[in-house]
Amino acid sequence: MKKTNRKNPLNIYKIDKIGITTDNISGRGGLAFFMRYVEQIGFYAITEKYLGHISISSKGLSLYQFIKQMLAYFIDGTYMSMEGFNDKKNDSGYTSLLENSKETMASSHQIKRFFRKLMNSKIGNSAFRKILQQLFVWRLKIEKPSTIVLGVDTMVMDNDDAQKRIGVEPTYKKKKGYQPLHISWGHYLVDVVFRSGSCHSNHGTDFIDSVEEIVKLIRKNYKAEKFFIPIIVVCDSGFLDDKAFTYFEEKLKIKYIITGKMYEDVKNYIEKIPFKTYKTYKGSKIWKYIEFGNRLKSWSKFRRIIFTTIEQEENGQLALEFLRPDTVLYTNIGQDAEFNKQLKEVGKEHLLTADSIIKLAHQRGEDELIHRSIKELATKEQLPFHQMEMNRAYYYLLVLSHFLFESYKRDVTKEVFSIKSYPNTFRRQLIDFAVKIVSHGGKIILNVTNEISERLNIFYLWTRCQSPPLITAFQC
Repeated sequence: MKKTNRKNPLNIYKIDKIGITTDNISGRGGLAFFMRYVEQIGFYAITEKYLGHISISSKGLSLYQFIKQMLAYFIDGTYMSMEGFNDKKNDSGYTSLLENSKETMASSHQIKRFFRKLMNSKIGNSAFRKILQQLFVWRLKIEKPSTIVLGVDTMVMDNDDAQKRIGVEPTYKKKKGYQPLHISWGHYLVDVVFRSGSCHSNHGTDFIDSVEEIVKLIRKNYKAEKFFIPIIVVCDSGFLDDKAFTYFEEKLKIKYIITGKMYEDVKNYIEKIPFKTYKTYKGSKIWKYIEFGNRLKSWSKFRRIIFTTIEQEENGQLALEFLRPDTVLYTNIGQDAEFNKQLKEVGKEHLLTADSIIKLAHQRGEDELIHRSIKELATKEQLPFHQMEMNRAYYYLLVLSHFLFESYKRDVTKEVFSIKSYPNTFRRQLIDFAVKIVSHGGKIILNVTNEISERLNIFYLWTRCQSPPLITAFQC
C-alpha cells in the first residue's frame, strides 16, 4: 500500500491489489473451542454407545465424523443446507478448526447417506432420547438442584412452505409441520418425542409415558439424602387430563401445576365470590387471585384451584375489567403431607403458597424461550428431508447440539459472556472471530489478534475447554 495525497488525511492508505495466501485462515475461530469442549466431556463415547451398531462401510463416513461435523454445522449456523458441506470440505481453514484432514471431511452426499442409514436402522426416538437423558443426569449432578421443576409443552415447526414432507400435517396453529413433545428443565431440553403435526399436546399416552420415564430416570440417578427429590410438572391446558393427574398422584408421587380451562361450573362459582376477598400477587404485573377446591364433573377427587385475574399491567396501567385476562390453575401442591415435609427438608416450604404456585405457572412462559433458542440455532424451521425418520434424526441432533450449547455457556464461557445469550448473539461474539492456524516446532497453533485475546480472555477459555466436567454413567 502507498500513501495518498496529503489533502486527504482521513484516508491515509489505499489497497492497490488483491493477493492470494496459502495460510489456513478462518472466520469461525470459536468452533475450535466448542469442539474441544465436546470431545473432552466424552460426548462421542456416548453417541458410540447408542448409535455405534449402525452398519458403516470401511470407505464411508464414520459415526464419529458424522456427529462431529453435524455439531459444528449447527453451532456454526452459516450454511444451513446439506449442500453447504461441499463448501466446508474445500475450506482448509474450516478443516483445520475441526482438526481434520480434507479426506475426513464429509460431502453433502455422505451426510445424506448417513441420515438414510439412521432411517434404515429404525432406531426411532429411543436411542436419541437415551443420549439426551444421559446429558440431563450429567447436568443434574453438576448443578445439584434441591427441587426439580419440569416444563412440558409442544413446539410447532412450521413446514408449510416446504416441499412435501412425510409427517408434515396440520397443527393447532393452522400451519403444516411437525409438533414434537418437549420436557424442559430450566434452559435445557431434557426429553423429546418427535411427532407429526397432527399429534396434539395430550396425544395418546405420550404425556404420561414421557413424564414417567423422566421421573424414573431422576429417581434412579439423583436422590436426596433421605428421600426422593421433589418434582413438579408445569404445563398448559392442552395437558389437562384427570387420568394423567391421577397417575401422577398415585403412581409417580409428583406434583403438577396446569394452566387450565375456565369450565362453566368453575366460572359460576367464581362469580359468586366478592372481589374484596381476593388476594394480591405482585410479579411483573399485579394480579388478584382467589383459591378454592373443586372437583370437575368428570373428576374423581377435589383438587386445589387458583383463579387469577390481572389488575395492573407492567407499565402501571390498570386493566379494564372486561379486558382482563383470567387464568385458572389446577394443582395438587399442598394436598400431600409427605411432599410438604420434603419441601420443608430442602428449605422450599414457600412453594406451598399460592404466590409461589402462580409464579411457577407464569414462568412456564419462559419455556417458550427455549423454543425461540432452538429455532434460532437451527436458523429455520423447515427440516431438510422428505422422509420423517431422517428428519427425526436431524431434529434430535439439533436438540443435542442445543443442550451442549447451553452446557458450554455454563462450563466455559460464563465468566466472559452472559449465559442468557441466544445463539445468534453468541455466534457473533464467541464463534465468529478470525484465527490463523499455523504449524511451528511440531505443534499446531491457533493465533488470534491481541484485541480478540483481551476481549474474550482467550487463554482462559482454552484452559476451561481442556478440563470440563465429564459425562458420567447413569442407570436407564
